[in-house]
Amino acid sequence: MRTVLVSAVIGMGILIVLGMIALVYGLIQKSDNPDFKFFDLATEAPELEKALQDIEVPLVGKKKESPVPATTTPATTTAPAPTTTPARAFGDLRLEIPKGYRVVETDMDSQRLVLRLTNDAGVNRLMILDINTGAKLGGLSLHPAE
Repeated sequence: MRTVLVSAVIGMGILIVLGMIALVYGLIQKSDNPDFKFFDLATEAPELEKALQDIEVPLVGKKKESPVPATTTPATTTAPAPTTTPARAFGDLRLEIPKGYRVVETDMDSQRLVLRLTNDAGVNRLMILDINTGAKLGGLSLHPAE
């Protein structure tokens, strides 16, 4: 009986050591390559990978939008749902805002970051950035009515 317990403790100790080695190896690989995966779900379970990509975490403080009905009248068409890609590291970027403007508000979703800029004359500008690449997608200049 004692030899069984000793061998079970030794076996579990070996499993713990192997698990710690795998954990350290995974952390090192993940720090070098953000896309590293021990198990590639895309080849093992493609429907699970697609389901995981479709999950979007709501922003804190945002109300959930009501879903668009699946059926529409024949005169309207439903646009396909946009596909989302996980954010990838793009390094440090220098984003220049127009002279005299300052950032007063930011907002983001899974793909875009929106900066609201304002100046002393009351002119507002919106700058839209891609979260995945850091590239400037465009901007809007909002002027007060005359």
